[in-house]
Amino acid sequence: MTARWETNSRWYEAQIVHDLFGAWTIVRVWGGKGSRRQGRMIDVVDNEAAAEARIETLNKERCRRNPPYHRIA
Repeated sequence: MTARWETNSRWYEAQIVHDLFGAWTIVRVWGGKGSRRQGRMIDVVDNEAAAEARIETLNKERCRRNPPYHRIA
């Protein structure tokens, strides 16, 4: 599952990944649209359901930002 949010100048993406060690992770990547700079963070979660719940929490956080991010995917 992949989720993507954007504003006029920024983007944010989160993806649920089952890694090679059998752990469920959320890979978060963000950056500016006019820039090559970006950040990345990997969070380990207990199971797929917890990962999906975290994506929903991220969705709420992104929508509360000023300016608000709009979910693309």
